[in-house]
Amino acid sequence: MRVVLVDDEKGIVDGLQKLMGRYIPECEIAGVAYNGVEGAQLIQACKPDIVITDIRMPHADGLDMIAMLQEAGCKAKYILLSGYADFEYARKGMRLGVQYYINKPVEEEELRDCVCDAMEQIRVERGGMQQIDNLKSVLLQHTLRDLIDAGRDNPVYARELLRSAEIPMTHTSFVCALLELDSPLNPGADMGFESVFSLVERECSPFGGVYPFRYTANQAAILVTDEGSIEYGELIDALHGLKEAVWLELQLSMAAGVGTVKEQAVDIRLSFEEARDALTFKMGKGAGAVIPYSEQVRNEHHASRKKDTIAEIKAYVEEHFHEPISLADLSARFFINPYYLSQLFKQKTGETYLNYLVQIRMNKAKELLAMTDQKVYEICQAVGYSDSQYFSRLFEKLTGCKPSEYRRRSNDRMAER
Repeated sequence: MRVVLVDDEKGIVDGLQKLMGRYIPECEIAGVAYNGVEGAQLIQACKPDIVITDIRMPHADGLDMIAMLQEAGCKAKYILLSGYADFEYARKGMRLGVQYYINKPVEEEELRDCVCDAMEQIRVERGGMQQIDNLKSVLLQHTLRDLIDAGRDNPVYARELLRSAEIPMTHTSFVCALLELDSPLNPGADMGFESVFSLVERECSPFGGVYPFRYTANQAAILVTDEGSIEYGELIDALHGLKEAVWLELQLSMAAGVGTVKEQAVDIRLSFEEARDALTFKMGKGAGAVIPYSEQVRNEHHASRKKDTIAEIKAYVEEHFHEPISLADLSARFFINPYYLSQLFKQKTGETYLNYLVQIRMNKAKELLAMTDQKVYEICQAVGYSDSQYFSRLFEKLTGCKPSEYRRRSNDRMAER
């Protein structure tokens, strides 16, 4: 905890410093001042947690100083040094919300008890504020996700979402970007994304509002707002700077798709869709490209939509079957609504996506059982399962025999040849 001492008697200031160092070593003396005006300037500059101040001082007394600081928004806890004749001053201090008083001459036990009590109250308040901040962050992320998922379908709802997130709407421009890291962070690795978000806020600081949030396991969306019109070239430059910072500071490669600037809040979703479309061309532009949405991207995207998306998904699954690939993961990667993807997959293939994935994995398991000496639990992990008992039950259900029996039969057939 950082502490500032304010008293017009140098001997008292020196004595307090010695007592604090000896009995409350967890506190750091951030500065000292010898009158209220000097104290107010010092406290505003160094923003301490606790201020220990005399009441009677020249130029401005301790209570006048506290009143000035509170008006300026200072959140420090104040401890007043008072004599027995200072009752009226103490009563005025109570009206200012001061809770802590130490009588002169200062005794080390009273000082320690008072400062420790103030520190404990600060910790409790900070814990509560942290919970509130965390809750606000979660609510903001849910609000932004709702905005890009449903905002354009319901303009009134979009404005209400922005209002609830305290995002300005009048005389404001909006633009969305979608970032994709070269490898997915652990689904619970929020701290990993916090590092990315810190870099986003730093590199995009020239703009009025920057709102990043997690979109998929390895993607983050950004809503950028500013008064008047957003300079698109400056945003592209900022995202290039972000890409460099992510590589230098987090050792991650990053690509970005960037939508166009919109003047209406209801078009935020459209800007996000443009960013998503632009990002689909990262392989052609380079793994670490920053891709602005353009007429060329729009035309290429519409042309690519005509291809057999299910064929692309099947090819992806056949290559990545050993990874955890849920329908939600595929819908995010191929930018298709999960419900629509499920229906389309069944319509095109005649089977559900889950059955298709299981069949791919079991065919690979059969191959490994017949052609290698790997243990069953190793094959289980190699084809994308973590529970060997579950894998064995599923294998037996689909093939009619246990993995070990299938291997024995395969070996017998090979021997007969």
